[in-house]
Amino acid sequence: MGSTINARKALLGLVGIVLWLAVWQWATTAGPLAGTAGLTSASETLGASIRLAGEPDLWDALGQTLVMSLTGLGIALVLGVLLGILMGLVPAVFAALDPLIQFLRPIPPVVILPLVLLVLGPTRELGMFLATVAALWPILVQVLVGVRDVDPVALDTARAMRLNWGLSQRTVVLPSALPYLVSGARIGATAALLLSIGVGLLAGAPGLGQLILLAQQSGDASAVFALIVWSGLLGLLYAQVLKALEKLLTRGHRPSEVST
Repeated sequence: MGSTINARKALLGLVGIVLWLAVWQWATTAGPLAGTAGLTSASETLGASIRLAGEPDLWDALGQTLVMSLTGLGIALVLGVLLGILMGLVPAVFAALDPLIQFLRPIPPVVILPLVLLVLGPTRELGMFLATVAALWPILVQVLVGVRDVDPVALDTARAMRLNWGLSQRTVVLPSALPYLVSGARIGATAALLLSIGVGLLAGAPGLGQLILLAQQSGDASAVFALIVWSGLLGLLYAQVLKALEKLLTRGHRPSEVST
């Protein structure tokens, strides 16, 4: 039954994509958008996408983007888990860090781009830094909520058994907070990928964003649209992998996500 439902969803999704491509093709060749400068048809975009697949520059850019986003996500996971646990369990740490975090959280990573660009330049490290900033806040908030949601009885039992601090975290706190952590990591991973592409567009850092910027500056509209398609495919693959990992780690149990 489940496989039938999944197959039906996949088929409907495919039909939706085909219909969208048909509307796009009609609108840009015989419809109201025909002849619009800088707007390519669906067939031209798909052709350019296939052509780019044979060029090493595309795969190098995809690799650069993945390295930036995954490195940023990894750093954010380490920082978010450590800070989230400490803030959730130690009131003094929460009181000391919460005002600073509440001040920094609303600041979009793009706002600090000019400052970081002056320090790091249009490099891969720039993408890693901004990806870390983008992914940190949802992870930190979700871990903090997860730690505070730990059953007090379980913590009291751990203390009664005289478990040391590290063992208590591994056996009581982390298993309880894991669904929140995975949920925060999924949100943070998406933000990290977006920033990894965005720094190329806004600052010329290596990756897909830089290729899109160069194609736009050279006036190659079909390449711009094709690279956007490749960015979407990368994001789709990213989302599916994260969804599978979330399901594997949490066994289908998903907590309510906290707005960040």
